[in-house]
Amino acid sequence: MVAAGGLGAAELRAQEPETSLAETFHWVLPAHEDGVEVATLHPSDCYVVHRAEGTVYFGERTEALDALQSRLPPPGARRVESLGPRGECEDQGCVDLGRLVAALEEEIASANRRRQRRADHRPSPIDRWYGGAYTDVGSDERTRFRNAPEQRMVFRHLATARRGNCYEAKALRTLTIHVRDHEQRKGRSGVYHGLLTIRHRHAEGHGGAVAD
Repeated sequence: MVAAGGLGAAELRAQEPETSLAETFHWVLPAHEDGVEVATLHPSDCYVVHRAEGTVYFGERTEALDALQSRLPPPGARRVESLGPRGECEDQGCVDLGRLVAALEEEIASANRRRQRRADHRPSPIDRWYGGAYTDVGSDERTRFRNAPEQRMVFRHLATARRGNCYEAKALRTLTIHVRDHEQRKGRSGVYHGLLTIRHRHAEGHGGAVAD
């Protein structure tokens, strides 16, 4: 097991499915919301986002986008009961959301592409450092990305998951996910959603999930 330097709130750990109790959550974050609470982490719990999808549009909403956005469920996270052969959530709630997301993305595709960002977006100076999702496990200001030790972009989670690793919690914390947007735009359209797995290693067994 290798510790990752500079992580602060978490260490990088190799996953141990044979000795850990694992729970997978499907999280949903409508773009206009501040964030979504996913679960409670206990010391030594290991967590990682291994699937992240969806597009957020940071421009002005059209009437069509506004109508679709209003149909999205509130931000939330639910334990996944059934995963498909490609690791996708097959629960009915995931299937229903998928239809609405498809309609939203079709409408967003016709908007200004320079203002569209995928969930796994890697911000840079070229695009003014906004877009993409990030996790937070207890920073002083969760809804603003400041590259704090408690914050981690989803694209980094996905790379960690591909290597078969996860992040180990060092203290009791609430895990949340947010849209990276330093301008805190209220009229964002679209939704980020995905899958996050927690391997519980603490003595109490199951950690608490915050459902929508």
